[in-house]
Amino acid sequence: MCFSKKIILLTGIFFSQYFVSAQNTGILSFKRCPVKTLNYEQGLLNNGTTNIITDALGFTWISTRTGMQRYNGYIFEKIKPVVGKDTITINYPVFFFKLKNGNIWISYKQGVLAFDPQKNCFKKIISLQNTDNLNFTLVPLKQTTAGIWCMQQKKGFVIYNMSGAAIRTFSERNIASIDAILHQQEILINSNIATNNNFIFYSAGKNRILKINTQTRQYNYINYTENILRIACTENNLYIISNPGLSCMNIEQEKITKKISIAKLINENITYTSLVCNNKDQLLISFNRHLYEFDTALNYQKEFTSLNGDPVVPVGFIRIIYADKFKRIWLLTNDDIKRIQNVDIPFEHFIYSTEKNNFIRSLYYDEQQHVLLAGLYNSGIQLYDTLGNALWQKPVVTENAKDINAIEKLTTENYLVETIGRGWYILNTRLKQIQPFPLNNLHKNEVNLHAVNFVNNLQRINDSTIFIATKSNVLSCVFKNRSIQSVQPLLPGSYNSTNEINCFIYTKNNALWVGTVKGIIYELDKNGKLKILHIPQNFQIRSFAEDAHHNIWIGTDQGLYVYSSSGELKKKFTTETGLLNDCIYALLPVENKAAVFASSNLGLSYISFNEGIKNYTKESGLQENEFNTGSAIKTSHGKFYFGGVNGITAFYPSALSQIRDTPVLNITKIVVNDSLYNSLTGVSGGDTINLNYFQNHVQLDFAALGLFNTNEYEYKYRLKEFEDGWQTTNQPTGIKYVLQPGKYLFEINCRPILSSQTVFSKTINIFISPPWWQTWWFRLAAITLSIAIIVFLVQLYNRWKYLKKIRTLQFQQGIQQERERISRDLHDNLGAYAAAIASNVSSIQFSQDRNDEQVFYQLKNNSQSIINQLNDTIWALNKEEITITAISDRFKIFLQKIQPNYPDIHIVVEEDVITDLMLSPSNALHLFRIMQEGVNNAIRHSNCLNIIIMIICGSSWKVIIKDDGKGFLHFNEKVISGNGLKNIQLRGEKAGWKIIWEDASPKGTLLMISSNNDS
Repeated sequence: MCFSKKIILLTGIFFSQYFVSAQNTGILSFKRCPVKTLNYEQGLLNNGTTNIITDALGFTWISTRTGMQRYNGYIFEKIKPVVGKDTITINYPVFFFKLKNGNIWISYKQGVLAFDPQKNCFKKIISLQNTDNLNFTLVPLKQTTAGIWCMQQKKGFVIYNMSGAAIRTFSERNIASIDAILHQQEILINSNIATNNNFIFYSAGKNRILKINTQTRQYNYINYTENILRIACTENNLYIISNPGLSCMNIEQEKITKKISIAKLINENITYTSLVCNNKDQLLISFNRHLYEFDTALNYQKEFTSLNGDPVVPVGFIRIIYADKFKRIWLLTNDDIKRIQNVDIPFEHFIYSTEKNNFIRSLYYDEQQHVLLAGLYNSGIQLYDTLGNALWQKPVVTENAKDINAIEKLTTENYLVETIGRGWYILNTRLKQIQPFPLNNLHKNEVNLHAVNFVNNLQRINDSTIFIATKSNVLSCVFKNRSIQSVQPLLPGSYNSTNEINCFIYTKNNALWVGTVKGIIYELDKNGKLKILHIPQNFQIRSFAEDAHHNIWIGTDQGLYVYSSSGELKKKFTTETGLLNDCIYALLPVENKAAVFASSNLGLSYISFNEGIKNYTKESGLQENEFNTGSAIKTSHGKFYFGGVNGITAFYPSALSQIRDTPVLNITKIVVNDSLYNSLTGVSGGDTINLNYFQNHVQLDFAALGLFNTNEYEYKYRLKEFEDGWQTTNQPTGIKYVLQPGKYLFEINCRPILSSQTVFSKTINIFISPPWWQTWWFRLAAITLSIAIIVFLVQLYNRWKYLKKIRTLQFQQGIQQERERISRDLHDNLGAYAAAIASNVSSIQFSQDRNDEQVFYQLKNNSQSIINQLNDTIWALNKEEITITAISDRFKIFLQKIQPNYPDIHIVVEEDVITDLMLSPSNALHLFRIMQEGVNNAIRHSNCLNIIIMIICGSSWKVIIKDDGKGFLHFNEKVISGNGLKNIQLRGEKAGWKIIWEDASPKGTLLMISSNNDS
């Protein structure tokens, strides 16, 4: 053998072992998954996405070229971090890193922010200088027991603690290389870093990987022979994507253990690739727009596709793969974001993918051959195995045998085929032939092969007998091999044959239920007795089913009705009770339950007599939302098949509850008084919402963030203390309340439609703070003040009563004192005059001169004095209050009366009254008597020629009596010690006045009476 041939042979052997195909079967398997596209319709501001992370509550954070956003299950929220009272503007890409406690570190231009999902708040952890104006100068890599390992510009590797303090710096780790990596920030983010519990790897060049041992803190470089595109790792292996293919390297030995060729997977030029290790068993790898699943031994598993079998990204390419704990795979593409449910969906989709027509009108499952036959509308028949693989390259069809209405097996390879208005045919599956059914002359008159409408059905009764519905009757047909032996109409001639028959069911109790176009049911029991029932409002009947409890379920154009076996209507289901659509196409009973699955033109529904309704749509994995009348079959091992406009949906009912999902219920939006509330300000920290009393118009959106879309959960909610009943919905948005101040408990329950046995709950405290006048401290203060006021008023009232009583007593005492005073005055004044009168009378009696004028004159004067005294007293007592001017006027009258008796004395009254003050009657009388006494003393004892009386009144009052006589000091002792001056002094003391006697200047006497407040 020549040298060149040896080289070719050795090269062939090397590459045959170096590159291993995925499974060497030549057939790639696929994993159908629901794929949701998220773009500008959900509020994505920029399709230049650079990083992604999901927090502990299920919110997914996106870094774009114009800033941060967070997906809440409905829309992308623009994130404006608030630290204290400062709002941080971020309009550039950032880097996310999730800590073990659930917090997220966000690297940005000025350092690192920490976000706490439980408290819903930001905190500034690390502040850094950014001389090169990078989007971020620090990249967290791995959290270990020592701290958080980070790459930092101009410092190399730095370990920080949870509080953001630098613990240790490894500047010897080639700072220039790290700075170069940090300057290529988008490349850094896109899977050039891999970590496990012991190592940090990052691609330091085209064919070199830096390996750092976080335990020993030693490092070395791994050289690789090919251009490195992406890396990922598990605990034991490092995975490398390069131009030729995918490699697996043992970390400890640093040796390649396996390689596979990309060409075995995809026949395209690779423009973009991504790699991530989802868990210890799954690798996710993308090439262009394709996403593949490998196990960690680099064995190919499946390619992910959408529900219709297309690549998960129809056009463009995948840049970043991210798998979160909720079994969701997020793909950042060049145009949008894809979210994939990373589970095997319970619904299979059977379809002839190369055929345009997959409108399945009828189904038959062969229990012996384990194949499924599907009759098409306006076409022929398809054949599938139990995995959904097409067993024929294309459907078997003839020009006449179209619109297949029903299929039933006759022999091992021959099947009866009933068409709509085109007669009966025989299908031979081995020969792939369809031929007209042979009907002898005897039965041609009994069987109208063309009298079949769209809703007619058939049902096998035993090995030889098949019941077949026509427009006019239900026929009992006995077959032998490929021929018909006998035909017998089942409905008696007495029934109204003009009422066109649609469908029927023959029950386990040997009763025949027949439904018609006009909603009439003919029930023929096993004894041949015919009973007629009416569907309410005579709706058209399309389908029947009998459940495990022998209830008869009847699908109509306007709802689903449940009858007992005796014909009693037990229940009705409509869209108002939860159906997707009132028009029920086909029914299949659930094993051992009073329940059915029902198809409609809006999806598939599980309907239980006691458990309610669960709905499934195209987003759950169905062939389409629209199914077809009567197109359903159930196998002996419990698998359900429903035919629709785009193929067949197959599933096991038990599999619908096997998907495990652990969503987190969250408030996604708060609108207060018609204004969107920024939840990141701390108003909704954790499970509590705090609002002021004037923020009582509240609108809430909430969502279950988990494996499924938010509308694929059934929600129940109520606001305790506000409502008693539970509200049910699949779209929990726009929930409005007007709340009074107080504490409320918002209760939420949800259950996934595809795992409905599990219920998730959440409670949220809503606290509307009361206005200050309704706070406890104000109420306490108000109560205390009220009590104090009441006590004060009571005390004031008691004091008023006490003072009133005192005043009453004082008044009574005053009256008594006044009586005594009047008595004394009358005794002192009137008594003297009365004694004088008595003396005058005696003088007259014993006088010799009965006409003594002097005696009569004195008698007259004394009598007049008594009258004057009485008049003065009555004048004072007749008034409640007496003004100073009234006293002055009265005193002037007194002076006028005495003036003629003293013609040599000139008496003058001077008044200076600014404010006319009031005196009590007793005080007025006291003042009047004092003034009388003062003038009398001046007239009798001073030898004066002039007397001046000055009355002054303003804010206070005073009265001055001044004469020009011999003066006070020259009065004889008898005058000074006499009763007149004593009476003046006594009256002044009783009234509380000042009484002053003094010599006047240049001569005479001055008497001054003044109120106490006069100076």
